[in-house]
Amino acid sequence: MERNKPAGRLHRDYRVIWVDDSGGAIAAVNPPITPARLAHVMLGGVVGTTVDAFVCTVGMHAGYTLSYPTQVEGMEFIVDRLESGAVLGSADLWRGAENLRSLWAEGHDPVRIVMDESHRLGMDFWLQLRMNDWHHVDEEGAVCRLIGSRWYEEHSEYLIGDEGVADWPESLQASLRYFQDFAHEEVRRVRFGVAREAMTRYPEADGWEYDFMRCPGYFRCGEERDNAPLITDLIRRTRVMLDELGERQGRSLGLSVRVPNTVEGCRRLGLDVDEWIRDHLVDLVVPSTFFAQDTEEDVSEWVELAGASPVRIHAAIEEAYLTGASLGRDIPEFQIRSTLMQALTPEMIRAMAARHWAAGANGLYVFNWSSTMTTYGRNHFDLLHDIGSSLSLEHKDKCYTVMRRNGDFPNCFPQKRQVPAALTDEELQIGINVVDDLDAAGERTARVQLRILLEELTHLDEVEVTLNGRVLICANELQPGGRAPGRKAWLFYNVTETPPVQGANEIGIRAVRPRRLADEIPLVVSDIELDVAYRFPDGAWRHPPGFDPRT
Repeated sequence: MERNKPAGRLHRDYRVIWVDDSGGAIAAVNPPITPARLAHVMLGGVVGTTVDAFVCTVGMHAGYTLSYPTQVEGMEFIVDRLESGAVLGSADLWRGAENLRSLWAEGHDPVRIVMDESHRLGMDFWLQLRMNDWHHVDEEGAVCRLIGSRWYEEHSEYLIGDEGVADWPESLQASLRYFQDFAHEEVRRVRFGVAREAMTRYPEADGWEYDFMRCPGYFRCGEERDNAPLITDLIRRTRVMLDELGERQGRSLGLSVRVPNTVEGCRRLGLDVDEWIRDHLVDLVVPSTFFAQDTEEDVSEWVELAGASPVRIHAAIEEAYLTGASLGRDIPEFQIRSTLMQALTPEMIRAMAARHWAAGANGLYVFNWSSTMTTYGRNHFDLLHDIGSSLSLEHKDKCYTVMRRNGDFPNCFPQKRQVPAALTDEELQIGINVVDDLDAAGERTARVQLRILLEELTHLDEVEVTLNGRVLICANELQPGGRAPGRKAWLFYNVTETPPVQGANEIGIRAVRPRRLADEIPLVVSDIELDVAYRFPDGAWRHPPGFDPRT
């Protein structure tokens, strides 16, 4: 159930916040773009939905370049870089920069166009800066795209560097060494300067956001805790600046932070968000992942931390998740050797939204959805009508998914995950949390199905699966003489008559396989999904009886 919060600096509650953090929409139109077309591509998809706040970066992938002329030493106007002959890096960046150039040449401020249209449509408008973006450099740390800057190139002493990442895993070293070290006052000065200039330039904006998830790493390894007060000082200075600007305008201005999705992960980065909440320095906290959505995310610790304060918790939902399956992508099963990123399905998004509302989140924050169509061929706009409240989600189809281990950014994300895991004759227990009250739903429920993806399954394997202690019957066991699966195979279990309970559930899996197979080839649980489908008109319209729901 949604939690009401006491009045704070924000003049309204937000159900869903939409963010365009890359400025990708402006690059989706061939130059020259018109002001009307810019407003359309940026906001047309969210009109009339549950979105009531729009967050816009101050530039394409805004870390070092801005969409408007700037006086902040260290930042650059991207049109100036375009015209000076700076390396382009991609056709998308050229299109975006060229569109900005043509708008400014005709006397149009693109940020103001989007801000005015956002307000006309009844949405608040926030500005955002990426705090340590990496999209501008190649694998050697050289600026290879238009969104870099001379300041970044000329001051390698500000980088975390090779020595600063030496104690991190190699996968993390590769990117973190090229992030800037916020222990340097100059690095913090530039970020604060952008915030002050942007909010002064656009006084009608409703708030400012620091995006600490682009990208998560701010200090040399081992120095995060000692340097945490430096980030807190930046937050305090920004709070004072916003309060002073707001006082002159006769209104209050909000401050939002997008941070790792656990309190411990924030502290490990040197972000004392608990202190920022306690002192009411911030108004919105957005717990987030990095690209791969945490499908088991629990924001209850954030809700408890914010307590009765005016600080709102907006849980972020990304565009994609990590999976060992190829379902939904034009890739044969036998080519999937490990994992890939796929777009979250509508059912997965509804399940996560329902979980966040049930945990007491004050709202949701959707991230990267504007680029999901070009990246994955999916359009999530229609889901904005579903996810804005727990009531609208109650009898909508959902898919609860166990989060896979991925190893990304161990400096701030938990590495202990339930899958993948090898099976033996001893039962493996896997927890899964369900928001739906299926007993109360009764005949509204059309189907509840447990799906388990196994690697290296054979027809000789005796796999036993239980749900809350009840043994389940597999609907598609492998048969002698039947067609063998590829390297991975989904097993299906119909649990409509004995559904999971509302809250915590336990899935048990054990397997007995011939000794030689067991000794040489592990049988591995790769993915687990629990699919809940409701009857029309609550759920999706489906074909008449006899239609196979697996197809």
